[in-house]
Amino acid sequence: MEQTLALFRSMVESADDAIFGKTLDGIITYWNPAAERLYGYSREEAVGHSVSLIIPPERSEELPDLLARVRRGERVEHYETTRLRKDGTRLEVSVTVSPILDRSGRPVGASAITRDISGQKQTERNLRHVALHDALTDLPNRILFTERVSQALARQRRDPDYRFAVLFLDFDDFKAVNDSLGHEAGDRLLREVATRLRGAGRPGDLVARLGGDEFTVLLEEVSGPEDVERAARRIQRALASPVPLQGRELHVTLSVGAALGESGDYQRPEDLLRDADIAMYGAKAAGPSHYQLFDVPMRARAHARLEMLTDLRNALEREQFRLLYQPVVELKSGRLRGFEALLRWHHPSRGVIQPADFIPLAEETGLIVPIGAWVLAEACRQARRWHCSSPRASPVKISVNLSARQLGHARVVEDVRRALEDPGSSGLALQLEITESMLVGDGNVATDLLAELRRLGVELQVDDFGTGYSSLTYLQRFPLQAIKVDRSFVHRMGARRTDLEIVRSIVDLATTLDLRVIAEGVETPAQRERLIAFGCELGQGFLFAEPLEPAAAIGVLEGPGPVTPCR
Repeated sequence: MEQTLALFRSMVESADDAIFGKTLDGIITYWNPAAERLYGYSREEAVGHSVSLIIPPERSEELPDLLARVRRGERVEHYETTRLRKDGTRLEVSVTVSPILDRSGRPVGASAITRDISGQKQTERNLRHVALHDALTDLPNRILFTERVSQALARQRRDPDYRFAVLFLDFDDFKAVNDSLGHEAGDRLLREVATRLRGAGRPGDLVARLGGDEFTVLLEEVSGPEDVERAARRIQRALASPVPLQGRELHVTLSVGAALGESGDYQRPEDLLRDADIAMYGAKAAGPSHYQLFDVPMRARAHARLEMLTDLRNALEREQFRLLYQPVVELKSGRLRGFEALLRWHHPSRGVIQPADFIPLAEETGLIVPIGAWVLAEACRQARRWHCSSPRASPVKISVNLSARQLGHARVVEDVRRALEDPGSSGLALQLEITESMLVGDGNVATDLLAELRRLGVELQVDDFGTGYSSLTYLQRFPLQAIKVDRSFVHRMGARRTDLEIVRSIVDLATTLDLRVIAEGVETPAQRERLIAFGCELGQGFLFAEPLEPAAAIGVLEGPGPVTPCR
């Protein structure tokens, strides 16, 4: 028996876990060396004192409960709690308490085995933090944000007077930062924006990053729409000062959409995020740095937009696109000089959809790249068909619009080359129309790209001239052959003298730079006469012909004389 007791004592004394005994009143009766190491109290300092010595004040209610359970003969296993070291340090521990029974089975004391799990708990917290926070900005991520919104909804079900709101924030043109300065600079910008968003919030508000350049904010305790708008404006003001980046100062703007959580409106956090996102797109459509609060009609418009996007994704594969061709003529003689290819979408249920109703969506989603490649190829194929069917169709000049997305896409040169290299291209002169805004970003990139297109034998025209930057600098810098006067100026020539002078100035500028001028939207003989008087050489518009089907266009090509004005 003595040997067994000695063996048991030796095991307890050498154990890695802290082991101590105590009375049913919580007085320490035994204290092993591991307990000395863990808690910092020597055996002499611990034995005879209450176990409350190692229990933090905020945990003091645990001791009576544990002692009561021991008195009932219960065993408490792996109870996780906090304990206090002699130096005041708090430890996270796992405690197992077992009653010590006399020969009749009655509890007469207890033993406690304590294991330090502080490292394990810290690891768990670190893993949870990683799982619930964005790696780049250390802001809460979508999972944590959704949890918090779920809690707000649960609170609202308990308290119908409680209101909260979700803001959805999106950079205006963040892609331009990545494209021009690189992704590392884009990441630094995101971190700076995250810092400013944290500083702009109220205590209790939660700022999160969903991914990319999308951020969200949970606004607790809002009084109504005015309160939400004030918060959105506060956030936008926080970003008003420029961000220093790579030796330059960037001005950052955010589009902000908001959904107000009022009693009974929402059941799921995903629905709030969806509606705030819908409102954000409404804000973005209004221009940079706008704010929009969600209302129900927005949801219907969003559904319509989604339906159109779904149909648009399938339109190319289902061969629903068609090209019409509007003649470009010499204003004086009416002689045909070429055609501009104009895209139309023949929707199976909605009929013909004009470009203004679907091109912005195609630009936004990137679908314009494959659609634009098809337009290039189809326009070139049609020009070759005309060339093969009629000797008078040679050479045929075809103008095709290039979008900003296409011009910025890596394969644009290859798309043009492929369109030109199909058999029978000898009867084709391709002209590409680009807008002014495409030329004012990274000038070196634009110069190299346009030079590469010129080497393919393509002519370059600036479309809608006068509505954008109208800079003499880029007209001189880039390898351009023509500019097209926007139809809005041509249309208003008879009504406003200012527009008359604008058109005259554009023609004079082009003449000085040895560029051809094409006037768009010529609809009346008076407009034609004024343009001729200014020295404008070419024009297109309903005065001469509406956009034509290919079969009608061949008739113009084979006609015996000039294109006769319609009116």
